[in-house]
Amino acid sequence: MKPTLKRAGACLFGFAALTALSVFWVTRDRAATHPALADSDLPNLISVRDFYADTKAEWAHRPSFDGQFVAWRGSRFVTEVVFFGKAGEKPMGWIEDINSFWWDDQSNHLLATSDGRLWKIDPLNSDEDEWVDITPRGFRHWTWPMALEGIDDRMVVASRDRNPAFSDLYMVDRDGSNKELIVENDGQTLHWILDTNGLPVVRFQRAAEGTDTIVQVMRDGSWEELFAFPVMTTLDLFEVSPDVKSAFAISSRGRDKAALVKVDLTTGLETLIYEEADEDLTDVINFSAHDDVVDAVVSHRGDSDITAFSQRGAALAEMVSGHGSRVQLDSVNWTGPGDHVTVNLVTNAQKRHFHLFNLTAKTQLDLGDFAFHAKHAEAIVPTEEITIPARDGLQLPALLMRPKGVNGPVPLIVKVHGGPAAHRVWEYHHAEQFLVNRGYAVLVVNFRGSTGFGKAFQEAGFKAFGRAMQDDLVDAALWAVDQGIADPDALAVVGASYGGYASAMAVLREDNPFSAAIIEHAMLDVAYQSNFPPYYWGLNLPMWHSYFGDPANPDDLAQMQALSPNNLVENLDTPVLLVAGKRDRVVGFEQSEVFVRKAKDNGINVELLLFEDEGHGLEKWQSNVLHARKIEDFLHEVLGGRSGGQSIAEKAAEFLD
Repeated sequence: MKPTLKRAGACLFGFAALTALSVFWVTRDRAATHPALADSDLPNLISVRDFYADTKAEWAHRPSFDGQFVAWRGSRFVTEVVFFGKAGEKPMGWIEDINSFWWDDQSNHLLATSDGRLWKIDPLNSDEDEWVDITPRGFRHWTWPMALEGIDDRMVVASRDRNPAFSDLYMVDRDGSNKELIVENDGQTLHWILDTNGLPVVRFQRAAEGTDTIVQVMRDGSWEELFAFPVMTTLDLFEVSPDVKSAFAISSRGRDKAALVKVDLTTGLETLIYEEADEDLTDVINFSAHDDVVDAVVSHRGDSDITAFSQRGAALAEMVSGHGSRVQLDSVNWTGPGDHVTVNLVTNAQKRHFHLFNLTAKTQLDLGDFAFHAKHAEAIVPTEEITIPARDGLQLPALLMRPKGVNGPVPLIVKVHGGPAAHRVWEYHHAEQFLVNRGYAVLVVNFRGSTGFGKAFQEAGFKAFGRAMQDDLVDAALWAVDQGIADPDALAVVGASYGGYASAMAVLREDNPFSAAIIEHAMLDVAYQSNFPPYYWGLNLPMWHSYFGDPANPDDLAQMQALSPNNLVENLDTPVLLVAGKRDRVVGFEQSEVFVRKAKDNGINVELLLFEDEGHGLEKWQSNVLHARKIEDFLHEVLGGRSGGQSIAEKAAEFLD
């Protein structure tokens, strides 16, 4: 089925009717009841609609290879679309029902995927009848194709048709025809590095026994082992030299923090290029994977510097720095050689704006601001970088956002990230700003086990789930109380995925300091999750076992069972809001079903917000509106912050869901 093309001036009758009704709709704002908030001068309450259903929002800008055209995501009434047009001008048109989009690297054609098909669209002749279907032929499932620098008329496609646990590589013509196998996965290959002609020259293998990853180099038609490294070591090899003698990588081999290095592909030895003392390097800007040059790396902690290693990297760093004292490069997109890039910049973690940079001429075109920031600049609060001491002395990196116009301790929400192999950095956090606007301080904690702060910090979380990892959350909340930031009688914990697990465990332990928990898309049975992981985790299970153990080990299995929320429900005496999607293919809705059933069997009430057509997280704007409304009302009841009450956006979401 083709995605739908719409022209400027189109309207949606149903939404227009609802909008007309809004003239007669009176929102039921609910004032804060917590004493510190009730007596304060809070900024204006920002509506749920502005946070999650802003029809003026635009994002994800991508340039054509010559910078003449730009495509971006935005909203037309109540529908998310992809706009396209000449850079800096009004859109020429838009398309709906798009999963992903990018520009061809040789011509000004927009490529877009929808419902398993890949379309080639000429922005100057964008009638649907003129679209060309270039979907790779002969596949049931494929990932969006990669252009080759050495072959103009071919592209590489990865497919899991043969086995859903891993991919094989194929080559097809740019019209999707002439399928040809490049390399078949032997069942242990994590990924390959390709040369300009699409041929594998380096591969990463999972060891047949144990958990090590083996790096192999193609020599005279066969794979030769170079070295192996353990699962907790980072090695992201992203560019191989044309002569296959060296490669650039982000590596933590032989060091605590991941750094930019050059790897000798003959000896395996590394040469350090750049490192940060207090964080792992994670973000690399590399405009070409075959020019033997890294353009730049981006740091996050304490600053947001771009360290350049090429002329284009230096031009990017200079142009970004011209936008403020601390500017986060949230994303950078380019097509082809990287002369023209679109950037998503965040100034002081409070204002998001978009630009098209010409890195050769050092000129830029303003593509606009994030509409929400332009409208509500005065209400957005700063993000503070802090460090919290855990009870055993480990220093926990964290982010703190506090409501404006309030004196004294306020209700606090501890936000727990998922993963747990993940981390949160200083930048603009939209969901957290929503909570702050309701009157809550928000503390985002990088607990032990988080990535981004070195191997020792991450390894401190291995097999510490339900114990030391939980202690970190309690310690963070009590730190905020000791600092006079938080009211000890108004603490909540919120998280999704692993964060949902941690939020559930937080209110099931004897030392629970929290008055409420919001548990979203959560792993609630560690043994079940470990025995029945998603198929695509396949070759990456050793990292999971590092955190949670192996269910085949009786001692590990016993620990999983003892520290699973679904086996501790009878201990629950704290208000809980449980959020789940019935299409969740990561943790499975059945884990939430068991939690609710056991709570009911024990006479415990658990509020459930269930989305029939969502998975591991929320994608639809309607779901985000209903989710935000439920959260603000729930927290109003248990912590005393304010709520916007029912609005036309909520009614529209219910009507159009």
